[in-house]
Amino acid sequence: MKIYQKSSINIDLFEKMWYNVRMNYVNKVLAITGYRPEKLSVSLSQGGMSMKNLEKILRAQMIEALDNDFSTFVSGMALGTDLLFAKIAVELRAKYKPLGIKFIAALPCRDHDCNWGSRERELCRELVETADEVVLVSDSHYYDGCMAKRNRYLVDSCDELLAIYDGQRGGTMQTVNYAKKKGIQVSIIDPSRNKIVVLREKSANYSQIELS
Repeated sequence: MKIYQKSSINIDLFEKMWYNVRMNYVNKVLAITGYRPEKLSVSLSQGGMSMKNLEKILRAQMIEALDNDFSTFVSGMALGTDLLFAKIAVELRAKYKPLGIKFIAALPCRDHDCNWGSRERELCRELVETADEVVLVSDSHYYDGCMAKRNRYLVDSCDELLAIYDGQRGGTMQTVNYAKKKGIQVSIIDPSRNKIVVLREKSANYSQIELS
């Protein structure tokens, strides 16, 4: 996936995507994994990047995905990266209606947001209400392992995994490693090093794009 400096689709790109819609458009799925606010703030500070810049880069990657036959975005609806991805997906769906963009909210359990602040909980529930499809990965209350099960679902359901990741241990690392094991292409936005790394299938081959 290439980087676009601008976060808006130009006319030629939009016309190309609309042509794809009319000519047997292939619906591919892009899923997200990434850090919650605490780890995300550490990663951003190390790279000298603002949350606003990260949002711009993430939006550009999602727009580029639209030009590569992706039209479904799947979010695990965790705080931080997941909610940002979901918010952008909803905005793009409204802006580019002819593309038939679909947003799927994959919830790990019934009450994954029970310990969140009221503002974050309200945002999550608003996004879930606007989703084209809601998947309840575990039809139960929270239990140890439900988040990991949700993460595996994200990988199992996607054609490519987009990750906000810089090597910190935890659920994001496990999700990236699971995707690599399954041969799913992984595109990593690394805010701490201002790079995007694209891992291709199971090999160690990768390309790096410096972010400006």
